[in-house]
Amino acid sequence: MITTIQDVLKEFKSDMERMEHRIHESLGTDVELIRQVSKYILGAGGKRFRPLLHLLSARLCGCRDHSAEYTLGGVVEFIHTASLLHDDVIDEAKIRRGKSSANSLWGNQASILVGDYLYSKALYHGVRLQNQRVMDVLSETTTTMSEGEVLQLMQIQNIDITETDYYRLVECKTGVLISASCRLGAIIGKAPLSQEDALTAYGKKLGYAFQITDDTLDYAADQKQLGKVLGKDLAEGKVTLPLIYAIRKAAPEEKSRLDRILQAEAMTDADLSYTIGIMEKYDTVNEALAVAQSFSDGAKADLNVFPDSSPRQALLALADYVVQREM
Repeated sequence: MITTIQDVLKEFKSDMERMEHRIHESLGTDVELIRQVSKYILGAGGKRFRPLLHLLSARLCGCRDHSAEYTLGGVVEFIHTASLLHDDVIDEAKIRRGKSSANSLWGNQASILVGDYLYSKALYHGVRLQNQRVMDVLSETTTTMSEGEVLQLMQIQNIDITETDYYRLVECKTGVLISASCRLGAIIGKAPLSQEDALTAYGKKLGYAFQITDDTLDYAADQKQLGKVLGKDLAEGKVTLPLIYAIRKAAPEEKSRLDRILQAEAMTDADLSYTIGIMEKYDTVNEALAVAQSFSDGAKADLNVFPDSSPRQALLALADYVVQREM
């Protein structure tokens, strides 16, 4: 019985080792700088969450083409990694997963260009599968992710951002790729449309649960364990769900100070402490976590169309994992 993330990783260990080999093998370049930057960020401690979701979805749908599974697992990881490289440049980030970010080591130009290379390489490998539906999903996904980057830029330091705006950002920046990872598994597994739709919905809700939980960790994480810098979103002027709830509940003078903190050129320790204090006063981190849990529960319900199996158990366990990461 698979019930935890540790069970999942143990059960599919050999498959994910093959996936890892394919990811690095698929880089396919003689340009030393591309190899250096790609190897650095691909080896920076990610759990290969999206390739794992893709593999499990494909297996759930009875896919027999394991080569296609590994190829598309690499494709979604390349797209994800490219987005991280570009994000860190836009955010002027210094840390990624507890290590120096690529842009802080090689500069913004190299990070942007290697990110572009990874996007291009992802589409190159997708095309080689000669499956038009796969390419439709990939092109729609990368387009939506690009829109998400622009939408986020438009909302920086906006204390009046609505929950609707926030959810649209989450769907574009996080949910669409997680959902595509699952949907692509159904497509190469030649699943009926009802199952493809179920996995697409599962991935979308999982994306919401993942990002909302991640946004709460920005204010309540164990920094050493998760490699996160507390208050990073606040320092970058990003208004996420816990802060949206705090702004909505805050007294006028509290909201005014939160606005000044958002508009400031640099965040101080006192600014972060004040913001966390407001969140604790109104219990907004737990309120956001409850929303994340509801999305996780909804994702698990979407899997009811499938009979019990190891891949289904693993996907259920991943839905629990995304909202139970330790703070």
